[in-house]
Amino acid sequence: MKNTLILILTFLSLSVFGQQLQFNGQLVDTIVIKSHKSVYQFDVNGTTKGKADVISLAFNCNQNYYIIDWFYRDKYKRTFRPDSIKIDTKIYKSEIGKEISNEKIESLLISLLNNENSNDLLKQIDTTEFKGLITEKQIRKVAKWYDIDWEFKRRYSSKEENIKFFKSCKSIDTLKIYLSERFDSSGYVMVTDYSNTINIWISTDKAEYRFEGKYPNPVKQPWYNHSDTTQTFGQAILNLEINKNLYELLPKDFLLKETISNEALVNDYITWYFERREMKY
Repeated sequence: MKNTLILILTFLSLSVFGQQLQFNGQLVDTIVIKSHKSVYQFDVNGTTKGKADVISLAFNCNQNYYIIDWFYRDKYKRTFRPDSIKIDTKIYKSEIGKEISNEKIESLLISLLNNENSNDLLKQIDTTEFKGLITEKQIRKVAKWYDIDWEFKRRYSSKEENIKFFKSCKSIDTLKIYLSERFDSSGYVMVTDYSNTINIWISTDKAEYRFEGKYPNPVKQPWYNHSDTTQTFGQAILNLEINKNLYELLPKDFLLKETISNEALVNDYITWYFERREMKY
């Protein structure tokens, strides 16, 4: 019995860590994830200030599992007049060499290959958890961001009306409408003076693939597949599982990680709900 238990535990361990994964039927060597945020200052020097987190997950052939190969953060300041750039780099040495679960990586790889219909997104959401995050406190907090919290304090806004508003915001039927209307896969957004993006590069033994999630798309959805370099803007991929799996894979405090969180989705939903109720334009 003891030997059988050891064999089972060994098998489970190998299924999580000891296997080189595949993407499009090709062996995955490395996955590089870069988040980048920058703002153009509109000053006489043409200054751009920004920062980026970069992490590489590589398959270690000797140890037969994926590890954090490198992980660092760049902070930079670039000017056009004069043409200059200053970069400060912080290397997260304590993270380098850590083993990464195959299960987490594989979940991300699978989600990047699946484009969902907006009407089917509800099945990707834990509605109990989602509704738990839509509290009166959070609704009021988001309202305060947009300076519309006074709406709940109007002379003709009773306590009963507010309770009805908060309850309606938790409606699953309303959430279905949000999911079907909010995410636009028909075009490609471009912002020239501000950058807020996450890129994923997957290198296999035969090819390289790149996926991009960017502002101002809500919670970086849809993502764009730029692997086919003959396409100018890439192929849109709508799949909330990408966010979930990437969030679970990334280290704590990774730059822009919060923009793909469940909380970010809830806040975007509440903002949309304000617009739907004509409280925000």
